[in-house]
Amino acid sequence: MMREIPDRGSEPIVCVHDRPGGAHWFAEQIDTLGARPVEVEDVLDIDDDASLARWLRHVVGEIGSDAPVHVLATGPAAYAAVVLAARYPDLVRSLLLGDPRIPGDTEEYRDLLASVRTPTLVIASAIEGASDRELAVPQSIAGGIDNGVFVVIDGVAVPAHRERGSSFDEWATSFTVIAEGLGALEPRRQEKADA
Repeated sequence: MMREIPDRGSEPIVCVHDRPGGAHWFAEQIDTLGARPVEVEDVLDIDDDASLARWLRHVVGEIGSDAPVHVLATGPAAYAAVVLAARYPDLVRSLLLGDPRIPGDTEEYRDLLASVRTPTLVIASAIEGASDRELAVPQSIAGGIDNGVFVVIDGVAVPAHRERGSSFDEWATSFTVIAEGLGALEPRRQEKADA
């Protein structure tokens, strides 16, 4: 049964995963948000530059003429989505990241985050008694991106988009509307800067 989310943004939401099976992994978001999965052929290894490059080429090709899109990604695919937004900013209206994982906290990683101008929502799951350390990675992503927002869904195990899909979807919906509003303001800001 499809739940209706009111006032969803008008630009498409594309779900990207780190392995084949994205349609299954994001079934609720496909149903509820009208999102479209991008099916990948190989397992993404975020520690391997060649694997990341193949994943990016495939996703860029799949987004194609739908751009700009909201990119929903979880786990290791969230890191790859950040790279996508940094390298192809015209393709990505916003990032919707759930329980992200990163290859390591390096200076290069922090520089990558600082280069992203895309509004980014980072949602983290927090089971009862979760430590600040367990939330450090998602919080660092939101804190490292200029337009980053960090949300914790309490009392739920990873992954939030499956364990508490309704909360995840409400946050994602609200954020896409905000991101589209910010995008509409951008041409006006550019006109003033050029004047």
